[in-house]
Amino acid sequence: MNRRDLFSVLGGSAALLAVSQAESFAQQPQGRTRPQGPGNPGTRPPQGGRTLTKYPSEHFYKNGKFDEEVAKAAYREMFEFHRYSIRETVLNSKDFWVLEFGLGDYSNVGMAGIFFVNDKENGYFGHEIYLLPGQMIAEHRHLPAEGKPAKHECWQVRHGQIWTFASGGTAANVPVDVTLPKSQDGAITAFNVKKLEVGDMDYLSKLEAPHFMLAGPQGAIVTEYASYHSGDGLRFTNPKAKV
Repeated sequence: MNRRDLFSVLGGSAALLAVSQAESFAQQPQGRTRPQGPGNPGTRPPQGGRTLTKYPSEHFYKNGKFDEEVAKAAYREMFEFHRYSIRETVLNSKDFWVLEFGLGDYSNVGMAGIFFVNDKENGYFGHEIYLLPGQMIAEHRHLPAEGKPAKHECWQVRHGQIWTFASGGTAANVPVDVTLPKSQDGAITAFNVKKLEVGDMDYLSKLEAPHFMLAGPQGAIVTEYASYHSGDGLRFTNPKAKV
């Protein structure tokens, strides 16, 4: 299965995440942030006094080629740091994937994740997003595809911290403590910024609008609830970005 397929077919067999927040998803107005309580029940905060290592981008490349296993090892360190629990059989399967976007700057622009469910017939999607410290998902938007409407989505922080970026605004909106990757200069148009802590939720501000998220200094583990995800409807602002 190639990376494009990961964004267009069912990415996992567990189908466990997308149900628990369905009612609040349906009732919540678009484009608002709402506190959601303490996050995952039973989880514990990171161990006091520790910090999570931010590796330079060259750490993730060997002879100029992206090394997926090195990237996965960095996420495993983040899982341990946040005491995030997930079955080892899942982490050792193809369902746990990493995506470099073909941009050669993985420390700053990249992601990993698991598609727990992507149901085209019934139109729902459950995704766990993993971001290393300061890592950004390349700016993108979703268009109608495969006979389905443009994807709608929302995100809930489970561990760490993120900033969501929605369409509109200018670079002056970016907080002073947020550093956008220099490799994305000229490829960012979404500057309406919101900071989300553990338990907070944010919604896509407008269908088909460009957006992205950026992790805080301790990385982030984010649950996404959404309608059906089609790889055919995915468009990046950066013309060099790909799946």
